Amino acid sequence: MPALFVIGGVLFLIGVIVTLTNIKNWKRRQRIIATPTSPIAQAPGTGLVEVKGRAIPSEQGIIQTPFSGRHAVWTRITVQELRSSGRNSYWHTLLTEMDGRVFLIDDGSGQVARVAPNGATVILDKVNVASSGTFNDAQPHLEGFLMSRGLKSTSFLGFNKSMRYEEELIAPGDPVYALGPSRREPGPPVHDGYRMVPGSQLVMFMAPGAENELILTNKTEEQLTSKLLGGFIAGLVLTGLGLLVAGGGVVAAIVTLISD
Repeated sequence: MPALFVIGGVLFLIGVIVTLTNIKNWKRRQRIIATPTSPIAQAPGTGLVEVKGRAIPSEQGIIQTPFSGRHAVWTRITVQELRSSGRNSYWHTLLTEMDGRVFLIDDGSGQVARVAPNGATVILDKVNVASSGTFNDAQPHLEGFLMSRGLKSTSFLGFNKSMRYEEELIAPGDPVYALGPSRREPGPPVHDGYRMVPGSQLVMFMAPGAENELILTNKTEEQLTSKLLGGFIAGLVLTGLGLLVAGGGVVAAIVTLISD
């Protein structure tokens, strides 16, 4: 049947697009699985390293998130507006901003890792902090934030727009998983059991090249690998389903021709 062939073709095309879009996540997952976790005190600092611990502010301090006012060492905020196109409605992203400070990870091994999050791939869950819309004015601090970015929560007629304000953050004390390039830099002196000797500190950072990206999350390694796999598997399933439906359409068309 022509309809089955068309539906199958559409599903196949969507599946291929979803699969290709998630190839990077598949490769990230493979790097995560292939890299063992290192105690920070024992990490050599000569290449990719994987550490797990708790976030601690560095001497650069913390930031305050603009919507919830929470303290964080890294945050990403998103403002979206509900828009309509014909009979369909969708959330349009008006802006996305990131801010962060160099922070430390403490895994209890006796040393801490220094993390420079600039440019890192940070995987967190979005939290809807606030919303505004009909009969629900934006709070003054939200309106002030929008105005500072040249935006408004109302239309030119003065009616409230349907908007939502989301935050992702790594707060002091949060669990942190980090995978990325590393090096050793001079650190505070340490006692080797006999005397004080020069110490070093593990530093993690973003470097050029896909294989050298810095990945940060507050999820466990198991949760992260599962999340990275989901989109890739969904793409493969849609691709296979598309082929199956299209194949069914071809078979149905052949049977129809034979019966005629």
